[in-house]
Amino acid sequence: MTQVTNKVATATKEVQANVEPCCPKAKTTVIAIIDGVEKEVTLARTMYSMDALKKSQEKLLEEVDKSKLLDEIFHFAKPEIFTQAGIKLLDLNGEEIAEGTENILVPVETANTYWRFTFDEVLKNVQIHTFESVEEYAQVTGTSDLFSRSRNTVEKMGVAALATGDNTYKAVYELCRRTGMPGSTAMAYLGVQLKGSTTLEMTIGIKGKTPVASRSFDEAFALYHQICFTFTPADAKKRYPIRAINSVMHAGGYSLNTIVEALKTIPSDEVHRALLADCGSKESCIAGVLLKFILENQRKAVPLAA
Repeated sequence: MTQVTNKVATATKEVQANVEPCCPKAKTTVIAIIDGVEKEVTLARTMYSMDALKKSQEKLLEEVDKSKLLDEIFHFAKPEIFTQAGIKLLDLNGEEIAEGTENILVPVETANTYWRFTFDEVLKNVQIHTFESVEEYAQVTGTSDLFSRSRNTVEKMGVAALATGDNTYKAVYELCRRTGMPGSTAMAYLGVQLKGSTTLEMTIGIKGKTPVASRSFDEAFALYHQICFTFTPADAKKRYPIRAINSVMHAGGYSLNTIVEALKTIPSDEVHRALLADCGSKESCIAGVLLKFILENQRKAVPLAA
């Protein structure tokens, strides 16, 4: 038994010796221009640093055209304030930086530079700050964050539409802007679903295969106005009326004209009951009332037998 165990151990060592490491470690140093001189700097992180990039984010960065990036200022803090506060300094692999390591700097992470500390080949515009304490460092970070604003979903769709000329994104964005509804509701009106990951790729000019809307912009806009009249303008911007309409259309195979005619015939008291009735959800209530009036309109359209 011992001989077998030894043979297995020996074979395992031989295999491991000939296998490349599965997970190569990240680069822990960067080149920064400090006082006009290129220096190799060790980037230090702490337990308070922003989260590391996800694999999907790293993959997206590989597609970026660096010539499209604007210049940024890279801010750093000296490491002494963290050492004095008893806060461990870690490299980009999460390993503690050994005492005596030279040229250590702690990034002041901002919205615009967070990814670029390791993305840019050379950090050109560098400012090194002498903070009195980690409290001041954190206050500067927090104050900078206060004035940092990323685009919301609708605004990202606008950039995606502008960067690629994609007609689906143009329609969703225009419907959002002309009505004030959120992106998810506009997609429901147009009968299309767009992924957030696709939107990000489109914003940097990568035009993939986007789905075609099942309704034209004019049809969606007209349907929005009818829902405003049948319900209220505020309700028309929410997702539950249009989702109820879509579910009834898909389940019954009804045309858009059939839906619109039913919406026109629903009395206001039925609307009120549909919105307030305790039948599980507003969406199911609206779907039930809508189906009721579709069927009534169909019965009225059939001539009575002689």
